[in-house]
Amino acid sequence: MIVAAAVRASDIIAKFTPNANINYRQAFQRGDALLAKNGITTPLRVAHFMAQVLHETGGLTILVESGAYTARNLGDMWDSGNWHRYFANRAACVKMADQCRVDRGAALLSLVYGGRMGNGAAATQDGWTYRGRGLLQTTGRASYAALGARCCVDFVGAPDLVALTEHALKPALAAWDDSHCNAAADHNDIELVTRLVNGGLIGLAERKRWFARIWPFVIGAPPVEHSDEFRVQAALDAAGFAAGDPDGVIGASTRAAILAYRARMHLPMTPTIGNDLLRSLGL
Repeated sequence: MIVAAAVRASDIIAKFTPNANINYRQAFQRGDALLAKNGITTPLRVAHFMAQVLHETGGLTILVESGAYTARNLGDMWDSGNWHRYFANRAACVKMADQCRVDRGAALLSLVYGGRMGNGAAATQDGWTYRGRGLLQTTGRASYAALGARCCVDFVGAPDLVALTEHALKPALAAWDDSHCNAAADHNDIELVTRLVNGGLIGLAERKRWFARIWPFVIGAPPVEHSDEFRVQAALDAAGFAAGDPDGVIGASTRAAILAYRARMHLPMTPTIGNDLLRSLGL
């Protein structure tokens, strides 16, 4: 049996994103029918959709992708291997920060998004024109065209419509539906949902953190801060074992911290949270 969510998406926004952009806030306030039409009505579907949306938009504060990269930002992009194909070396990549200060990133995004995702070459500036916008950061001329056709809105001719109140939910829900994200949400598989939305696992940890906060609220459970997972992470950090910022999500860093703590305290070596670990940590 599929249980309908008692909490509306707009309730989640009111609870967790007090600084949400007015376009997004109003889109969700008016969007219950659209969400229902696209099947985002169960607790899992609502929680997964909102976790992805809140990550992609920085807590509903980002309407359009910023190209205002600093030298440090560009260095990080080079070091992560993302932009090696576009620059001869790291110094050339970092140097692009000078241009970003002048044009807010138009040349940079025209270059790195040029010649792919349906965009023309860098000289056309398609990469800048069709940079990420909206709730799921629609990116690339091909996506603007395909989602525009699905939504009967000329997103190619007027890209900023993607993030306006009257249209903001439409492209996000169309992309969600086209990628069959509801099925992945029904299996509570956030990694698969992320791959379907993002094409990879970029920002997975932050997406998990959003979900860990939203899920208890949707189902009426105690806040994540009350969970054993959150309390263990906080206790490990306090004891000098780097579990990462407490978020209630047990990932690689937390498992490593648990094992390190267990080794120090001569507890059975398992990365799980058991009564022995809770007792040892005073929880």
